[in-house]
Amino acid sequence: MKPLLFLAAVTAYLWSAFEPGPLVGWIISLLSLLIVVAVFRSVPRFVQGLGALFLLTGIILLAVSGAPWVRYITGFGHMLNILSLFALIPLIALPIELGNYALQIQRMIQRTIKRSGLLYTVTSGLSYILSSFMNVAALPMMYHTIRPSLELYPIQQRERFISRAITHGYSMPIVWTPVAPIVGVIVEMTGVQWSSLLPVMIPFSILGLVLDSLMGIWLAKRRLLHVDSAVLEETAAARESAVEEEQKQGAPNQAHHPAHIVAAILLFTILISVLENYSRFSFLLLVTTLVIPYAFLWSLLIGKGKQFVQRGRAMLPAHLLKMKEQFFVFLSAGFMISAIQASGAGHAINGWIIELKDLVGADLFLILIPLIPFGLAFAGLHPAVGLALAAESLNPQALGISVQLTAIAMLTGAATAFLMGPYNATAGMMSALTGQSSFRISNWNAPFTIAYLLMSMLLLLVLKKVG
Repeated sequence: MKPLLFLAAVTAYLWSAFEPGPLVGWIISLLSLLIVVAVFRSVPRFVQGLGALFLLTGIILLAVSGAPWVRYITGFGHMLNILSLFALIPLIALPIELGNYALQIQRMIQRTIKRSGLLYTVTSGLSYILSSFMNVAALPMMYHTIRPSLELYPIQQRERFISRAITHGYSMPIVWTPVAPIVGVIVEMTGVQWSSLLPVMIPFSILGLVLDSLMGIWLAKRRLLHVDSAVLEETAAARESAVEEEQKQGAPNQAHHPAHIVAAILLFTILISVLENYSRFSFLLLVTTLVIPYAFLWSLLIGKGKQFVQRGRAMLPAHLLKMKEQFFVFLSAGFMISAIQASGAGHAINGWIIELKDLVGADLFLILIPLIPFGLAFAGLHPAVGLALAAESLNPQALGISVQLTAIAMLTGAATAFLMGPYNATAGMMSALTGQSSFRISNWNAPFTIAYLLMSMLLLLVLKKVG
């Protein structure tokens, strides 16, 4: 029942995007309100409390402002556009799974990589590439692809090694890739043009990847000094044996070359950028509506069109059911944002923020913006929710900060939230894969996160000076 309700809400949103009108607006609001009521008892208590806080705040704001009763209903559905992207984006990962790219990657690694430092760099780089297209689905795929190969290298703390490499690489493209919902949130909330961010965010994300690789290689060399020479000889022999066995088995059946993924990412990025510039539709809507046809066409090209349809039909309802917490929190937060807009509370909040900026200075205020999603992640807020609330309160024009700079500050802060937030999907997924607590995953990422945060602050100051 719940997946059908979620799917109906997503369908209504897409309908309203192409055929707007009062009727479909009411349908969206009623479906959103029904979802909040229907899933309340089935979500964890922490999520119940968080959503209830958003709802109560919204109700109080509307009551104080004397809003008509109709606002209490039409206030729902505000963040359904973001939820629609969350709902459909996992389907874009299906061609990568159906193409059996992971097996080909695994065999290439065993055949060519001989040092653990280089293995770290390759793992982080592959995680970056897959995350650019698969988002959170890249985490389990990378783990199951790389983890068996770790036994062939002199690595003492294997779970820490693979967790750091995967999560660091995964978090870097989050600041620019069109399949990252967080990018859609920022573009939608700030009104910035996505293509205008790419010349800055793509090079900066690659710089972050290089920094991670240098730190990983340095740590690998340091730890290699403490490894017994007999262990080194044993792992080298095991790796040679694995390569010989792989050569005897021959090429994997139906395994496609990983270069397909890079080409697909580039083509999708170019397609979205062109359509954003030459169509009247928003970035978020373009990505949401193109995900399924693009993934289906890719599957057809590798001879997996039928399998895509079959897997998609089975995957979508299960995925939607897993999203019940997200639907509850996002729709509740959306109601509060709608109430802030309707009651005029946003003007008061922005006034307080302007006073804070005047107190600490424009430069210091700018470099503090990335700390907002980072701090909210430790309070249990998903970065997308935290950024949606922050974006609603930050008025770039009133603050004297360009929209591009504000968006960049929020995006870099979101990356740190994904790196270290102990309650988000990144830590939860890696915790389940490695068998370690999410707080340990967070601690493992601390050194790189701090370095990346400082690098982000420096970027913001440089951009402000040259701008």
